[in-house]
Amino acid sequence: MAQRRTPRFIDLEIEVDGSPEEVWSTIATGPGITAWLQPTDVEEREGGRFAFDMGAGMNESGKVTAWDPPRRFATGGVEWRAADGRTAKLATEWVIRARSGGTCIVRMVMSGFGSADTWGDEVDQLTEGMRIALADLKSHLAGAMARRHR
Repeated sequence: MAQRRTPRFIDLEIEVDGSPEEVWSTIATGPGITAWLQPTDVEEREGGRFAFDMGAGMNESGKVTAWDPPRRFATGGVEWRAADGRTAKLATEWVIRARSGGTCIVRMVMSGFGSADTWGDEVDQLTEGMRIALADLKSHLAGAMARRHR
């Protein structure tokens, strides 16, 4: 009997300052993403092109698979190259939920890695990288809110 493999994914949440519209413009637009993560272009519609530049020749692109401002933004078809040369087509979904007091919960789910036995270390490293990126998002939004209230 063949052993069933468990698909790997990353599922993270963070609470950030800002209205859903402010958070949306930061996580779902090219200028917004570029300000806190990496140079990114987003064709702002479902089916539009999504592209980013991670430096060191790592330029990737895919498609916008969901565009529902200011609630849900998703991309798919972005090729990820593991350190050992394996590739996967990743899908990433961002969901924004408003909370009282001028904050939002941002949930990021990234999938498409394959099974745990072939992508475990790579997913663990990328998970840590995305935790750092979400902390940068939180700091960026906190700074933007502080500048607005001066």
